[in-house]
Amino acid sequence: MILNERTLDPARFEAETGWALKPEGACKGDVCIPLPDAVREKMDAVEIARAMGLPVVTDERHGLISIGPESIGGRALTSAEAPELTLPDLDGNPFRLSSLKGQKIVVFAWAPY
Repeated sequence: MILNERTLDPARFEAETGWALKPEGACKGDVCIPLPDAVREKMDAVEIARAMGLPVVTDERHGLISIGPESIGGRALTSAEAPELTLPDLDGNPFRLSSLKGQKIVVFAWAPY
C-alpha cells in the first residue's frame, strides 16, 4: 500500500491490506491485533502499521509512505503469489516459475549496485 499522506482511510486500508479496523483492533479472519485507543483515534497510517508490526518505509522527499504486508519475523511473507515469470535456465531454455506451483521455493535476487 502506497500513500501520499499519513491520514488513513479505513476503507482503503481494509481493501489493500485485508485487515479491518474494528473496535477490538485490526482484524483479519478470526485474528485480531489490539490497537491502543490513541493510535485508532488519530488514524495515522504509520502508527497503525507499526502497532500491527507491518513494515513501513517513508520517503519524505517525495511525501510517500509504503506499508507492506504482514510477515513472519519480519523476513518472510505469510502469503504471496508471484507473477508469471519466464527466464532462461542455465542451458538457455525458457523456465517458467509457474512450473513450480504447489512447491515451496525461495527466490533470491541480487544486484551489484
